[in-house]
Amino acid sequence: MLPPSSQRLLHSLQRWAPLALLLLVGLAIAIATVVTVYNHTATMGFPLDDSYIYLTYAKQFGRAEPFSYFPGGGYSAGSTSVIWPMLMAPFWTLGARGHALVWVSYGLCTALMLATVATVFAIVRRYAASTSGAVLSCVALLAIAPFSFTSLSGMEVALASWLLVTIIWLLGQQPSDEGPRWSLLACLAAAALSRPEASLLTFGVVVIAALQRLRRRRWRAAAWWAAALVPLVLWLTANKLLAGNLFPNTGVAKSHFYLPGFSWNYWFDVLHTGRIEMRRALFEGADSPLPWPSYFEITWLVGAAAIAVWAYREKRWLTGLVMIVTPIGFSLAIIASSGLWNFQNYRYIAPAFAVLVVPLGFAVGAVERCNARFVPKAAWLATVVAATLSVVIAYQAVPRLKHSARFFAQGVTDTNTQVVTIGEYIHEHLPDAKIMFHDAGAIAYYGDGSVFDMLGLVTNYQAGIANNGAGARFEFLESLPEAQRPTHFAYYPGWLGTTDFYGATVLSTPLMAQFAMARLAGAVDMQIIEARWGQHLSAEVPFTPHPGWRMVDRVDVADMASERAHQWQGALGARRFGNPSARWSFVARQASAPTADGQLGLPYVDGGRTIRDGRETFALKVASTSATTLVLRSGGPLTQPYHVAADRAVEISVHDATTGTVVATGVVPPPDDTFMETTFVLPAGVTHITVTANAPYRVFHWFALQPADK
Repeated sequence: MLPPSSQRLLHSLQRWAPLALLLLVGLAIAIATVVTVYNHTATMGFPLDDSYIYLTYAKQFGRAEPFSYFPGGGYSAGSTSVIWPMLMAPFWTLGARGHALVWVSYGLCTALMLATVATVFAIVRRYAASTSGAVLSCVALLAIAPFSFTSLSGMEVALASWLLVTIIWLLGQQPSDEGPRWSLLACLAAAALSRPEASLLTFGVVVIAALQRLRRRRWRAAAWWAAALVPLVLWLTANKLLAGNLFPNTGVAKSHFYLPGFSWNYWFDVLHTGRIEMRRALFEGADSPLPWPSYFEITWLVGAAAIAVWAYREKRWLTGLVMIVTPIGFSLAIIASSGLWNFQNYRYIAPAFAVLVVPLGFAVGAVERCNARFVPKAAWLATVVAATLSVVIAYQAVPRLKHSARFFAQGVTDTNTQVVTIGEYIHEHLPDAKIMFHDAGAIAYYGDGSVFDMLGLVTNYQAGIANNGAGARFEFLESLPEAQRPTHFAYYPGWLGTTDFYGATVLSTPLMAQFAMARLAGAVDMQIIEARWGQHLSAEVPFTPHPGWRMVDRVDVADMASERAHQWQGALGARRFGNPSARWSFVARQASAPTADGQLGLPYVDGGRTIRDGRETFALKVASTSATTLVLRSGGPLTQPYHVAADRAVEISVHDATTGTVVATGVVPPPDDTFMETTFVLPAGVTHITVTANAPYRVFHWFALQPADK
């Protein structure tokens, strides 16, 4: 018989050896990913440019300029996770500058991924009373290749995953009538700042827990639960006051509700189809990231039932609810907000994977208890089955994890080739440049200068313009005051939708040959391009002379500021999921008259829209005592990508929106690659306009003219 000390050591080994082995496997995945990266590129990095957005915010926190994106840049609501860059900021302050912060971020990601595995193990072993179930849950988690990919990618995924499972762990030990313990309070508050979807979880947990205490008249305890929402409220308030929107700019850039053409019919359709597609992809598709997806779903349902029984037995209703509902609610929140549930290798729903595997362990624990009760001599059967499944899942996961590591390395190679190279070039050769870009991460982090994000992820009030397409982007750039104009673009040249502001190409970064089955880069060659102004003529006055009349107002369609100022609304057609921004506006140009020496002059350029459903409304700022000549500029290209053909004459009726009376009519000819202007004479007093048409038509401007002597 072993001495007591040896028995204790053996017991500890038996207790902790499975977890230690699992953590070694997770560490091996992280190391293998690094090795794979170095097999293809000389410098470690991240596969997603958004990871460098967090590094940039961390750098600014470290400089004591929190929530700004470059020195002197002011408040920026571009950090989807508030707390993630805060965790890295002290390392920058202590000397982890430049590329060193990449390694800090990767190390934190690795540690948090391993902490997530350890917490899942602890939840299942303690609450399901099954070590073999805990092993199966953790093996399944590590076998989900997108989980390790996204956890190690420098994003907030590992942090959000760990906070979600830690909340479950702490809820299971929370006294029923008391306020939250400090550890739980801190995790709830941090989770609310880790991702917008996690903030919904925090809100739900806090509301349910607070209501339970209020029912028992535990006022103080309820108030402490509500305290977990204070950081979230402060963050949302700051966003609204300083950036114009409650949630981060990414919510404006990608959320259904801010996109052109949004309607509730569209939203309900996306919810319905997205839910079906997500379930099919996760549990039925051959490319599902889950191990044995069909059996995974069945086992999950058994485990969810076991969790419900445990919650009833232990009176832990809230804990059981969070374990079951979190992965479902998290995923549905993604569909409801943006629909991008499979975006960039399941990046947005990846934190839900950590909770999704927990019921697997509960299913094993339930089978073990059934064995012990009904088949005592075969009590070990469930353990053997769980161990066998763990081995098989691990064996099947190896090829997928290898593929995932190559995919990771492909992404790193591409970001190093393009955005990292551009950022370093700007820092070395263009330190005083004002850069306008669409990939906001590495260029800003390494460039470390004044930047403007055309997509609006880190630049406030810009996402709506970007979402409205090339015409809106053109009009915005055209209206910029000279002091605010960028000196350079860092762009895939075709992404701006117009080349009218491009000068010479300073740097090209063509991608190298592809070695993984897929890549995340948006296009082959990102470039630094000089910004050049004055390459086109203004199209902001009528081309057709109107003697005796002067322009008193104009509605510049596709110019978002002008549209807002005139309460303009146009029937642009129904939205479909995945519609590109190019569907909502475009840029057209027309050659000007030749100069005296026969040379072609600069072109006229204007941004416009297609009114697909034949209706506009707007308000004019004109004197109500005078008649108004209303000039419609239409025309442009006969066909335009992503726009319906406007290939026939269109009958236009102009209504007084106040009375509904038709006050003028006209016919707009079909486009012929030139701008055309149609005139409507309105009686005095008509200032609010409704326009109807019998077919789709193009519109660039509405000009309001009144007698020059008035």
